[in-house]
Amino acid sequence: MKKKVCSALAKSSWLSLLLLGVVLAASTAFAAKVATVDIPVKAELYATMPAPLSPVQCAQCHNTVFGALKDAGGRHRFDCQQCHKTIHAYNPKKGNYDEIMPKCASCHTEIHGPANKDCSTCHNPHSPGKVAMTPRLVNTCATCHPAQKEELVKFPSKHSKVSCDRCHTSHGYIPTCFNCHKPHYKEQPIETCLKCHPVHQPKSIHYPSPEPAQTCGACHGKIYEKWKKTPSKHAKVNCATCHRDKHGYVPQCTECHKAPHPKSILDRFPKCLGCHLDVHDLPSMK
Repeated sequence: MKKKVCSALAKSSWLSLLLLGVVLAASTAFAAKVATVDIPVKAELYATMPAPLSPVQCAQCHNTVFGALKDAGGRHRFDCQQCHKTIHAYNPKKGNYDEIMPKCASCHTEIHGPANKDCSTCHNPHSPGKVAMTPRLVNTCATCHPAQKEELVKFPSKHSKVSCDRCHTSHGYIPTCFNCHKPHYKEQPIETCLKCHPVHQPKSIHYPSPEPAQTCGACHGKIYEKWKKTPSKHAKVNCATCHRDKHGYVPQCTECHKAPHPKSILDRFPKCLGCHLDVHDLPSMK
């Protein structure tokens, strides 16, 4: 029995040694084959550190970002690695996106106040001047435009009741009044609207004295028609010359005419309109 066991063990050991020899021979042959591949060594390729990637090189993979910077990058059009100090280091397992992304505060202060620290809510860093009118942006317009809000509150009008994005459909877009309003007269230039109506306080009407009477006639049609037909010198004077500076201002005749009649007449008739019934249709007298 012992002889049989010993014989089996000896046979097993011999087979193991044979198998090991075959494996070693195969490994040696493979190693020899790999080692014989002729790849010339060029150590000089690693003698100097590589130059930073250029924006064009980055664009080979990030072409959408490159296009945004090209079209609307503004002052952000410089080498990518001025902001992206660490590149291609994102690891989903580590969740290190916020860690490797550049921070706006590295260059910019809190220019919109401490309540608006999340710049990316409004600004895409690759097209910073192209700001989308998101609901959050609309609700915080006054952070950067306090004067306009103050006007809307101080001088209430229908403009005070609409959201900013009703007119400013994109950030920086200045609409024309005629998007909503009809002109006062045919072919009225848009500039004349703004001379009288400040857009954020449209009912607080001011105008320069050279403003043509035609502008006033758009709202005051009957008076304008009488004024055009009167034979008096008043027909040669623009409305804004008398009704100066502010809409609704009614001048006194003596501001221009001083004392046009003898004192005895003025004592009897102290009010000019007692005789001159309509200043827009002179001479009209009892």
